[in-house]
Amino acid sequence: MITINPQKLVKNASSSGELIFRGGLALQAELGVQNVKRYAKFLTTPQGQTFLLQQAILQTQNPLTDKDTGKKTTAIYNPLAPILAKGLSQEFTKFKPKRHLDTGDGSLKGIFRGLIGRDQPRTQKESAVRFFDKGNGSYTKEGEYVPSQTMDLQVRYGGEQNQADVFPDRVNPAGINNPQDFIKFRIRDIVNGKYIIFPALLSGITDNSSTSPTSFSYIGRADKVYVYGGYERTIGFSVQVVAQRKADIPIIWEKINYAKGLVLPQYKEFLGKSGVTDNTRPVAPICYLTLGDLFNDAPGFFTSVNLDIPQNNMWELTDGSQVPHLCTLAFEFTYIGKQNPTMTSAHYDKIAEQFPMGDPNGKENPVEQFNNDEKRKERQAARDKAQAEKAQQELDKLSFGEAFKIKSDLPVKTFTWRGKSYSTNKA
Repeated sequence: MITINPQKLVKNASSSGELIFRGGLALQAELGVQNVKRYAKFLTTPQGQTFLLQQAILQTQNPLTDKDTGKKTTAIYNPLAPILAKGLSQEFTKFKPKRHLDTGDGSLKGIFRGLIGRDQPRTQKESAVRFFDKGNGSYTKEGEYVPSQTMDLQVRYGGEQNQADVFPDRVNPAGINNPQDFIKFRIRDIVNGKYIIFPALLSGITDNSSTSPTSFSYIGRADKVYVYGGYERTIGFSVQVVAQRKADIPIIWEKINYAKGLVLPQYKEFLGKSGVTDNTRPVAPICYLTLGDLFNDAPGFFTSVNLDIPQNNMWELTDGSQVPHLCTLAFEFTYIGKQNPTMTSAHYDKIAEQFPMGDPNGKENPVEQFNNDEKRKERQAARDKAQAEKAQQELDKLSFGEAFKIKSDLPVKTFTWRGKSYSTNKA
């Protein structure tokens, strides 16, 4: 019978790697080797063979659907699963093979991968693009992942003039599917009627409000007098732009190109006094920004759009497409808003619908309604009633003599104690 060798364990114990592996990597490796030897020795005994037979029978009683992933499984017991699991420390729990055997594609290679717990191979390319199409793609016979052509998060630059409900998808500049991202993020160029939509890999979101009061100094006074000036609100954020495959290159760089143009005017035709059409009238680049439910089609304009290409970046090497696969766009957006800005106006959009006092986006401002005289009288009456009930509860906790003594000194000659009325008139 093989037993644990304590001398080897003590010899291999160290502080190296202790932050990850308890007792050090060498100790965990030695424990794994000894556990595998002990379990393999056990399987050669009659008790071990009986154990395997019991496990195979029990496996046939398990449901054929994985409760975690929802995938179909088999009723075949995997005899190598416990041996491999014994050799792995607790830090590798998620890598331990499952007790059932998946046959994969039915080939010998698929069965072998099922024995070691790798029944569904995932290629590097599949792992990289899986997030960006939300699992709506498909697989080829060779096992290569093909992203969805209509549900992919990396959509084209496009849209329709005067139709804000028409969005682009991966194939069509004006498709039929709404954006499928987890967080709503899009920029609407209302001058040209186009959307710029990137997957919402956002960071560095800032929302700055500032005012510029004018100060005056008077002779004989040390303090200044201030007169309210203007108001400005700027929203800053950065978005990571990633090409996960070669086909993404022209799509993302087209959007980057038009994103850089958001700080420039668009020249439109106008009719001069002599009836001659001219193309020299500049139109301001007004945009709508959607960012989650903080800003939903918020009007404003961009004051800066900065492109940053990180070091050690991967570049596409094909002639005519030699651009980086990864970059960061940093935006600064000046907020115009949909209301006259006041202290109690709506500074955020759809999330304001959930405010307990009411939605400030409506025609009737909830704060102004809260402060009117009629509402104030109702709230004061409710507070007085609550205070009276609280005082009565405190009085009921006292004895009758204590309550009578307190009430007898008051001008009111009657009082209630524990549901009954009494008089304090001594005459």
